[in-house]
Amino acid sequence: MKLFAPNSSTKLKAVRGRLLNPMSDTDCQLYQDALLVGRFHGGEWLVDAIGPAKDIATSYGWNLKEIPSCEGTLLPPFYDTHFHWVQDDVRQMPKASLLEWLERYTFPEEARFEDPAYAENKAKAFWSRILGTGTAGGLCYSSIHDTALDAAMKYAPPCFRIGGAMMTMNCPDFLRQRKREAIAAARYGVETYGDRYCVSPRFAPTTHPEVMKETAKLANKNGLFQQTHLDETRAEIEWVLGIYSDIAGFEDVETYTEIYERCGVLGPRTVMGHAIHLEETELELLARSDTAIASCPSSNAPVDDDGLGSGLFNFEQVEERGIRWALASDIGGGPYLSMFDVMSSFVSQNRDEGVFAATYCKALYRSTLAGAQILGHADHKGNFATGKSFDFIECIAPPSDAKCGTAEELLLATIGQAQNRSEFDNFVLRTIIDGQSVFEKEPLIS
Repeated sequence: MKLFAPNSSTKLKAVRGRLLNPMSDTDCQLYQDALLVGRFHGGEWLVDAIGPAKDIATSYGWNLKEIPSCEGTLLPPFYDTHFHWVQDDVRQMPKASLLEWLERYTFPEEARFEDPAYAENKAKAFWSRILGTGTAGGLCYSSIHDTALDAAMKYAPPCFRIGGAMMTMNCPDFLRQRKREAIAAARYGVETYGDRYCVSPRFAPTTHPEVMKETAKLANKNGLFQQTHLDETRAEIEWVLGIYSDIAGFEDVETYTEIYERCGVLGPRTVMGHAIHLEETELELLARSDTAIASCPSSNAPVDDDGLGSGLFNFEQVEERGIRWALASDIGGGPYLSMFDVMSSFVSQNRDEGVFAATYCKALYRSTLAGAQILGHADHKGNFATGKSFDFIECIAPPSDAKCGTAEELLLATIGQAQNRSEFDNFVLRTIIDGQSVFEKEPLIS
């Protein structure tokens, strides 16, 4: 069914139901019965009002009894700050180690995206499914191929920034670019897609520093985002430092982060994936450059939990230094598409280590507004406020007898419904972006 439209208005839409509105790590507004009103203004749908249903209905002169409640819980859409759309088919492959998983499964799969027909078919299906999990924006890696980038840009909504991974060394021949080819591919992305393009050196061991330097200049000149990987595993760090000890101008580097600093990659529009095993000097570099971090708990989880066994991100030490960070799925290191699974993994892994500051409210904030802030969308996206885009998702509600008197209790009861993790990918009933339905599983209004 359609959203409530009073008096068949073409300029107003409203949705009523239980609503969560993340504001910060410790503040998540809960309305047991809310009314979220959108108004068409200036060519777009914007939030006109949000608050208790009775109060909002009265302010518009509406009869509240005529406005039915939706069956689920209303949330802002998710922002996933680090994932690889071309790895969708390797999410469930064995992951004994990061480097082995890349060599055996990931790289061969990415090579298939050179075929335009394959890339087109995969893109159409993937971007439909990701919207069906409630993710409406993020930072995404494609493969090295223009065919894959073009396909992704065709189907991905505008709030996704996407870049072709650049790989020029220490990788299979079938994915290796010449330096000039990698730089040309980045120029193609910039010229074709503008600020939707994200400069994406895969990571320092596979992307020559000359390429990183040139493409970082391109990103900075055009105000673009950059993304790459940092300090995901101990073995990776050892490998990287061994490689760069033999590269002129980098022989004396002591940390992984220092390589990126020398290449001009760090900065306020750069997002580092993982960043688990950070030295003190690396924390200082990230803080000083205002570089952000995308933490990927479901990907970095123990191998027994379908992760790569990379370790636990220390968000407290990062926050102490004022480093911005958000949660991310890392598809396909992450085994499931849904940010509900990411939130669940974040809380459970930290609780296992006695870190009780990892709440569900914090997880929701770091999956929505914090990601939107890092990506430069927070003025219009990320949570509910007057003047922001009329975006929301509806997820399945917990049982009527569940204790849901606080936002934390509601999130716990919601996530606790999953009998197995694969169910998280089916938690969303509807996704609305800019006032328009982009995914619908069940009728919105009961």
